[in-house]
Amino acid sequence: MGICDFFRDVLHVPEGEALDAIVAEAELKRLKKGELLIREGEQQSKVFFLVKGILRGYFFDANGREITDCFGVQSGTPAMPANAMDAPSSINIEALEDGELLGISIETVNQLLDRYPELWRVYRTLSENSLEYHWEKMAAHQNSAMERYQWFLNKYPDLIDRIKGKYIASFLGITPVTLSRLRRELKTAPCERK
Repeated sequence: MGICDFFRDVLHVPEGEALDAIVAEAELKRLKKGELLIREGEQQSKVFFLVKGILRGYFFDANGREITDCFGVQSGTPAMPANAMDAPSSINIEALEDGELLGISIETVNQLLDRYPELWRVYRTLSENSLEYHWEKMAAHQNSAMERYQWFLNKYPDLIDRIKGKYIASFLGITPVTLSRLRRELKTAPCERK
């Protein structure tokens, strides 16, 4: 998929001058597994969009433990912390497998938003999707460990075998031991019912 196709078909930037301007400014960035895209506390200079791969957003709690906040798996997902674009990052963003992103400088994004009002619809949609994702995750955390795990399997059907269990456990607010137990319970549950 070309850069123009990505912004038009994945992010739904309308055809015209705005699309041409974005395509002219976008730069491809390749990440290796384990590489950080953004470090907590770093001043951000670009907005990135996932083309392919898996990203993990995480931070450290008061005890120094890594807490997985989010996963980016869908093409078009903005790879940036939830705070303001020009603020220091509140989380780290790491590649969990080799991937590709398209980046545009924040300065350019702001200029394009000022120049092309139709881009505000794209920005609003991305913001609403992000907010909806985080609210859904918060709602899931009100459920039992098994219900959270089942929500994860429905939300990310192919991630369970592609990433480390410790990241999934951290994301779900459970221990890796609990995650292993839940996996075993789900595998044996249909046999026990017969």
